[in-house]
Amino acid sequence: MSEELKPTPQNEEVDLGQLFKMIGNMFQKFFDFIAKIFKGLFHVLILILAHFFKRLKWYALAGFVGLVIGYFLDRSSDKLYGANMFIQTNFNSGYQVYENIKNLNELATEEDVVRIAEILNIDTTYASKLKGFYIEPAIDENVRFQMFSNYKKGLDSIGREEAKYDVYVSSLSNYNFNRHKIGVASIDKNIYPMLDTTFVNAISKNEYLNEVLRVNQDNFDRQDTTLIKQEKEMDNLIKSYLEIRNKEADKKPIPGAGTNISLGDAQKNELLVNEAPLVKEKLELAAKRRSIEKDKVTQKNIISVISDFPVTGYDIQEWHQDLRFLMPAIFIGVTLLLFSLIGLNKFVKEYEGIK
Repeated sequence: MSEELKPTPQNEEVDLGQLFKMIGNMFQKFFDFIAKIFKGLFHVLILILAHFFKRLKWYALAGFVGLVIGYFLDRSSDKLYGANMFIQTNFNSGYQVYENIKNLNELATEEDVVRIAEILNIDTTYASKLKGFYIEPAIDENVRFQMFSNYKKGLDSIGREEAKYDVYVSSLSNYNFNRHKIGVASIDKNIYPMLDTTFVNAISKNEYLNEVLRVNQDNFDRQDTTLIKQEKEMDNLIKSYLEIRNKEADKKPIPGAGTNISLGDAQKNELLVNEAPLVKEKLELAAKRRSIEKDKVTQKNIISVISDFPVTGYDIQEWHQDLRFLMPAIFIGVTLLLFSLIGLNKFVKEYEGIK
């Protein structure tokens, strides 16, 4: 009994007290470290504010000078305009179109005015106004999802389960789409109507594609001619069947020929010709002709223009590209750099003096 009531050794109480004290010191040091960080940041903030407050007139002057210079530069410099054309590429012509647009943009960057004028069949004066050519697919998420759905239909059951939308979309290139947006940058906003007639031919020029286009149009013509012949034959058959029906209807019973026995509707249907299936087939032929006419129009050219360039271009410069905003920022930055160098020089001299 006396062993159970034996008091806890005093050295164990001392050890626990030291442990809690050590933990408390750790937390205190941590909080002191956090406090020092905030104090340091606050001190730096005060120094920065004090720096700008003491030299506010200099920074205001630098900003004003930059604003004035930027304003006059904006007035004297050419404004950049842009406009877009939307096209549909046929016969896998996207590869050729992208290469030609890339080439034109390179020529515009290098200011090769003569070559641009030759390609687009325009005067060099107008070619010098062109500053950039750009192209990108004109698509949205619905188009991608529809393409993915059609892609899955061509797979087997295992492939459909393993096909992932994100993986499919990441594997697509710009050439996989048939609708694209072409942008042209220029310093003359009235130049775009001049590009409508020559631009499309210039970016789709290719002998192979021209031959494919010719053969495709010939096939449409042959299909349409065949359907016209079938329609005429169908009209003759329907006309003949109607004549037979009229003759059967005009027949009158011969007097004294004996007793007439009605064989019912079944026998009438066997004797009379039914032209309804022929009429239905004629309607189907007409629908096929309309479909061919539509395809013939949409595939009339290597590139189908969905939307031409507008009559005039529009300002495409962002606000941060405006020199009225850019020049004040540059002048203020240069002023800050000068004061920083002065302060650094002063610090180095004082440090060398102390040393």
